[in-house]
Amino acid sequence: MNVINQVAIYLRLSRDEENQGIDTVLANHRKTLINFCNQNKWKYDVYQEIASSYDMVREKLNEMLEKVRHNEYDAVVVMDVDRLSRNDYDASVIFKVLSDSNTAIVTPDKTYNWDNDGDNLLLKIQSIVAAQEYKQIRKRMQRGKEFASENGYWVHGIPPFGYDKDPDTRKLVPNDEAKHVQFIFNSIADGKTVSDIYHELNKMGVKTKTNSKFAFNSIMRIVNNEAYKGTIVFNRYIDKNKKKPKCEWKYVLNAHEAIVDKQTWDRANKIVNTYSFSAPRSKNKIYPTTKLIFCGNCGKIQGAQLAHTGKLYLKICSKCKNRSFLYEPILREIKKQIAERIPGILAQINDIQQRSDVFEVEYKKQQIEESIHKAMVALGKLLPLYEEDIIDLKQFKERKAHREQEIKELKYELQQVIQTDPKDKIADLQEMKKRIEYLLNNWECIDREGLTDEQVNRSLHFIVERIEWIYPKGKNVEPKLKIVYK
Repeated sequence: MNVINQVAIYLRLSRDEENQGIDTVLANHRKTLINFCNQNKWKYDVYQEIASSYDMVREKLNEMLEKVRHNEYDAVVVMDVDRLSRNDYDASVIFKVLSDSNTAIVTPDKTYNWDNDGDNLLLKIQSIVAAQEYKQIRKRMQRGKEFASENGYWVHGIPPFGYDKDPDTRKLVPNDEAKHVQFIFNSIADGKTVSDIYHELNKMGVKTKTNSKFAFNSIMRIVNNEAYKGTIVFNRYIDKNKKKPKCEWKYVLNAHEAIVDKQTWDRANKIVNTYSFSAPRSKNKIYPTTKLIFCGNCGKIQGAQLAHTGKLYLKICSKCKNRSFLYEPILREIKKQIAERIPGILAQINDIQQRSDVFEVEYKKQQIEESIHKAMVALGKLLPLYEEDIIDLKQFKERKAHREQEIKELKYELQQVIQTDPKDKIADLQEMKKRIEYLLNNWECIDREGLTDEQVNRSLHFIVERIEWIYPKGKNVEPKLKIVYK
C-alpha cells in the first residue's frame, strides 16, 4: 500500500438524515474528517456539496475525480463509502477511477486498499447494499411525499413565485409578490401578449424568484402552474428526467389559498397554450377584422356588413366615401400578406443574431451597472465624511444631490439599454411567428374549420396594429390593402 500524504476530503448530503439541519450535519462531518486528517498528519483539500447520490451530475465530485485521474491524491477520505455513490453503475465508474490511479478510499473506520482482494470484494458488497438501501429510502420518501401532498402540504421544493411556505401548517401562503402574479393572469385574460407583460414587469423593476428579469418562459411557467389556483399536482415523474402520462398525475384541489380564481387561471391558460381567445363582449356581431380596417384616406374605421343578398361586404367609408368591396377576397388578401410576413420575421431574427448588437448590449449593461455601483459606493461614503467634519453640511448636500442625480440618470440609461436588448427582440419575434402560424393553420372564416370569427379577430389584434384600405372611385382603379404590424 502506498504511503498517504495528500488526500481529498469528499462531503455530500442530499437531505437532513439526522434531523439536525443539513448544514449542521455537513459541518459536523467536515469537522470529523478534518480532525481525522490532522491526526494522521495528512494534507487535504475539501470537496463539499449538497447533491443526490442518484447520479454523477455533481460538480465537486467530478472536480475531485479529475484531479484523482492526474494522481494528485493518495486517498479519498469520506464518512462512509456510500457518500461517493448509492448507484450500482456510478459506483463502479468511481471505483475504477480510484483503482486506476491507485487512490485508496479511507473512512474513519477503515482504509480500502485496491491491492487487497478482500477490500475489493467488501466494497462491491457495500455498494450493492447501499444501492438497495437507497431504493428503499426513495420508496419510503415517495410514499411520505404522496401522503403529505394528499393532505395539502407543500413538499415540492422552493415555493412558487408569489408564495411562501408556512412553517407551522406546511402549506403555501400568498406573500407580497402575489399581486404580480394576479397582474400577469389578469393581463393575459384581458388580451395582453406575454411579451407585453414581461416588458411591463421589467420596466417596473419586478424581479423573479431568482432575482432575475422576467422573460417569455418565466411568464409561461407561472401561467401553467396550477398551484396559483390552489391545486397541488404530484405523481408526475417516474424519475427526475421522465414524466408519467398525464392520466396518472394526482391532484389535490383547494390545498392552499389560491392567488387567482379557477376561471381566470383556465382562461389565461387557454390563451397562452392554444392562442384561441374568448369573444369580446359586444351586442354586435364580431367579424375577423372588427376595429382593424381603417380608411386609408381619412382614417375612419370601416366595418363589415351583410347585404340583403346574403353576401358580406366591407362598408363604404361614411366620411370620405372610400368604396366598398366583397369581404371574403379582402380576408384572403389579409391572410396572404400575413403568411408572407413569416419569412421577414425569420430574416429579422437571423439579422439580429448575426449582428454584434447582442454583445454590445451586454457590454453596455455591464459598464452602466458598474458605474451605478461606484456611484452608490461614493454616495454611501458621504455621510461618514460629514460626521467626521471632513466636509460641511453644504458640501454634503451638494455632493449627495449630485450623486443621486447621477444614479438616477444611469438607471434611466440602463433601462433604455435593456429595452433594446436583442434577446428580448428575438423573443418577441419568435412569439409573433408562433401566433401567425397558429392563426394561419386555424382560420375558420375562410377554410371552414378551426377558429371562430371572434377568435380570429382577437388573434389578429395581437399581430396587427391596423389595416389600411384604399379604393377610390374611378374606372380601372385597383383597391389597395396595407397591413401595419405590431
